[in-house]
Parts: sequence; C-alpha cells; structure tokens
Amino acid sequence: MRHLIATITIITSGDAGGRVGMVATAVMSVSADPPSLAVGVNREAGVWQAMQDTGRFSVNLLATRHTSLVHPFSGQLQGEERFRLGEWHTHATQTPYLADAVVTLFCRVDGALDYGTHTLFVGAVDDVRLSAEANEPLLWRNGSFANAVPLV
Repeated sequence: MRHLIATITIITSGDAGGRVGMVATAVMSVSADPPSLAVGVNREAGVWQAMQDTGRFSVNLLATRHTSLVHPFSGQLQGEERFRLGEWHTHATQTPYLADAVVTLFCRVDGALDYGTHTLFVGAVDDVRLSAEANEPLLWRNGSFANAVPLV
C-alpha cells in the first residue's frame, strides 16, 4: 500500500461547539454528476463523531507548502490545538476550512458504509473554494512527502 501515491488532505468538521480535523489520503472522486466524493475515516477519530453529528465535512487539498500541518493533524496535536496552525476560516455551514488550500470541497454526508475499523462516508459536494494561487498539491509516496512532476 506504500506504493499507492495519494494527495494529502485535511478532513474537517464541527460546529459552534468545536472543530475537529485529521489528515487523510483515503479520498476519492465518486461521481461528477452529482458531484460527490468518498472519504475513509477511522471510527475512533474525533472527526468521525462530528461528521455523524453535523452531517457535514470539508476536504482541504494541501499544497506543497503545507507540510508543517501534516504531523499536527495526524496526532501530534489534539482537538482545537490543531487549528492554531494555518489560517482557518468557517464556512456558512459552520464547517472549518483552510483559507489557502489548493481547493476545499464542502460536503454533506449522503451515505456511509462501515467496514472494519473505518466508515466510508460519501459526501455530496455543495460548494467548492479554489485558491487564488496556482499551487502544487502535496502528495504522499512510499512513506514521505512528494510532489507531481510533469512527464512531458
């Protein structure tokens, strides 16, 4: 599985009572019509309960400059401490998002499938926020950070 290259995202959820987030590479497009994606979330992760309770989440695609956010959102820090790093805003749906993410997809939970220790959430994309800058997405390859290099 270490040889599967994936984009690094931060999945966030929450409401006025608090924000939670985690790093995820288990994110995939499901359909363009309707626009939707799927994310795999461990049921012991704090964001799992918030996604269940609020029925909402965001997927923040990280840029290569965001490497410093990965370890704090992977367990180095907990809860609200994670949001002290980076510039976080709140969407109209109360979902937190990273202001300078390459793209943020705001989703409504439209389905869920439990499998093993995880739940695969299907999110209907309600809103999209694109960065004003052209940014290279941050990738995960064989246990370390990577970026994409055009072949042509």
